[in-house]
Amino acid sequence: MLGQDFYPLTGRLREPLLIIEWVIVFLFSELAFLLYMRVKNREKKLSNFIEKASILFLLAYSSMFVFYIFGDYYMETHLSRLVVYNIGYILRMILGLVFIYKIEKYQIIIGKYLFSKIFSIFSLISVVLFFTAIELTQNASLVLFWLPLVSLIFIYLIKLLKKTTKTQEIHNYKTKIYFSILGAIVIGFGFGATSDPIINMFGLNSRLIGDIVQIIGIIVLSIFFVNLPSLSEQDWKDKIDKLFLMRASGICVYYKFFKDPANRRGDQIMSGAINSIKMMLKEISQEDGEMVIEKEGKVLITYQGKYITGVIVADQNLSSLNFLLKRFIEKVEFLYSNIIRDWDGAMEIFQPIENITKEIFF
Repeated sequence: MLGQDFYPLTGRLREPLLIIEWVIVFLFSELAFLLYMRVKNREKKLSNFIEKASILFLLAYSSMFVFYIFGDYYMETHLSRLVVYNIGYILRMILGLVFIYKIEKYQIIIGKYLFSKIFSIFSLISVVLFFTAIELTQNASLVLFWLPLVSLIFIYLIKLLKKTTKTQEIHNYKTKIYFSILGAIVIGFGFGATSDPIINMFGLNSRLIGDIVQIIGIIVLSIFFVNLPSLSEQDWKDKIDKLFLMRASGICVYYKFFKDPANRRGDQIMSGAINSIKMMLKEISQEDGEMVIEKEGKVLITYQGKYITGVIVADQNLSSLNFLLKRFIEKVEFLYSNIIRDWDGAMEIFQPIENITKEIFF
């Protein structure tokens, strides 16, 4: 039996399948909305390029399912079904191209915009097939859409995971990424179970099972991906500018310049100004611990320990920098607690802090 003999879908499974597949559309749209709210709420603090790109991918998948539903449940002929499908394919290719471009605009994966160029060519091929060989587009989409997309995501995630060292892992970052990937794989298996070749072999029950598996995958993806720290958190090394350690008196006992090591005298004055701001805000809030000040395109991330205050000057406020600064202060105070408490003013005693800096920030 050919796949088109099933369509339009009728029988006892029509209504359950139709309801479940609209639920899938809703869940993907809801996940895209949750990511949008996350980007909207943190836009001034984080670089949310991957979240913005992921919104487009989720919308592409959701919109594709809408066209699948109309093609499979409401189109009376095989040709009309293919036309509806292909409109969805082209829309999906456009959103997929923007998704890939946004990732490559932020970071070079292999070559400069290599995947964007390949996907542009594949999008053009999809349009040509729509007008010349529409019956081939469903199978061709496996190569034209999924192959470059999955390859890019796979290569990017490998690079991303390599950046996360054991001592710098933040908020179970790797675990959440792995479960997010698992959720995506489950969705992929569920989607495969709804394809025409599988339905030809096992009947419409396989489509029902595939839809349920996709819902499970969406739930797993939602739990871990939405709660995943921004992927830009792993690029904190590009955002950190300066690091200061200061006593309550305002004396800078240690400093590190990550971007401009030559400009030192001005930064000594700057460290005093940062400490003054910190003290003023502390008097107002009466709170110890972490504090963030955003001004003139720079972010001052502070953490106050028992004896010293750490200040990071960065381009963006990242949770990873807050996390590393807190760990840095705790380790310095653990090793220097007795010295700092009875410090006689000798700066040489703090030179070994450089080794702690290399351990945590490099």
